[in-house]
Amino acid sequence: MANFEFDGIDELEQFFEKLADDIDKVDNQALKVGGEIIAKHQRENVNRSGKDQPHIQDNITVSRPKETNEGKFVTIGPNKKVDWRAKFLEYGTSKMPPYPFIEKGADEGEAEALDAMEKVYMDMIDRA
Repeated sequence: MANFEFDGIDELEQFFEKLADDIDKVDNQALKVGGEIIAKHQRENVNRSGKDQPHIQDNITVSRPKETNEGKFVTIGPNKKVDWRAKFLEYGTSKMPPYPFIEKGADEGEAEALDAMEKVYMDMIDRA
């Protein structure tokens, strides 16, 4: 754990301002680390077809971090090559039941992803 020693309120304020700047810098790294764990679980939950075509399993990606008014996020799932087929698996059709590998992967990997993201932040704090 990091040791904190301060002589005055100005030093404390500067420390927390620097810490906030550092956190902004590692947000993207933490999101990417957590996203890759969710993507791994999604890949494990989707089967490979025997067809000679791009496989969903090989085309699950993690986007670059994006930011909206609600915060930063990454998108995790099949890319444009295969997303149209992935929808059939995830939600099913009138002739096929759903095989929700996207939601299942997110549920299975959530705790692991949060732990990995927390580690990224804690490592940054320990270096402070």
